[in-house]
Amino acid sequence: MNWPLFWALVLAFGVVISNIMLLKHAAGIKMPNVKPQPPAQQPPAVSVTPAQQPTCDQKLNIPE
Repeated sequence: MNWPLFWALVLAFGVVISNIMLLKHAAGIKMPNVKPQPPAQQPPAVSVTPAQQPTCDQKLNIPE
């Protein structure tokens, strides 16, 4: 008998059977009701003054 083939088949059947058993177990578990979340408040808009804007000499600090 081809032993690697035998062990591969045993492993495959074991995975299939364990997944079926897990699904049967999970079918009996009650999920909690999820309450709807209130809409998130957006942060206030930040205005940039001309003194804070980068000039031509400055580079933006953007990671590449």
